[in-house]
Amino acid sequence: MNLPGFDGTAYHSGRLNTGAALMTEDEVVEIVLRHVERKFPMACSACGHPFASLKEYLEYTNHLGNPISYDAEAGDWRPWKPVGTLSYANCRCGTTLSLSSHGMGLPTLWRLLQWARTESSRRGISMGELLREIRTRIDRQVLNLEEEVLTRK
Repeated sequence: MNLPGFDGTAYHSGRLNTGAALMTEDEVVEIVLRHVERKFPMACSACGHPFASLKEYLEYTNHLGNPISYDAEAGDWRPWKPVGTLSYANCRCGTTLSLSSHGMGLPTLWRLLQWARTESSRRGISMGELLREIRTRIDRQVLNLEEEVLTRK
């Protein structure tokens, strides 16, 4: 099978990409954001509150701790049957909800895991802290917080 990124190599911007080395944080944010946006619409499993979009979900829930990559915690950087990465949040009714990497293609998931492994080590932070930073960037982008901060200056 010859899929870009499947064997750890792909062409990116005319350069050979041997995995996570050429992936930028901006690319990671974009990939994860597009994946998570496809999870909507959804509803709370307990109270039935509808979330038409990621923005509505973020406005109505509160994050619980750092996102968790169960594959990374197991040291499985190229899982054939991924457990996944999950971000938990509480609905206003108190029910714990989650957004996950479920449904993401293996080549993409593997590239993201390799990037996170390399980047958390380079920054000297835990995987959870790195995932929280990515989630925070996505939240700011979705909620337009960066624009508000720039407008106030």
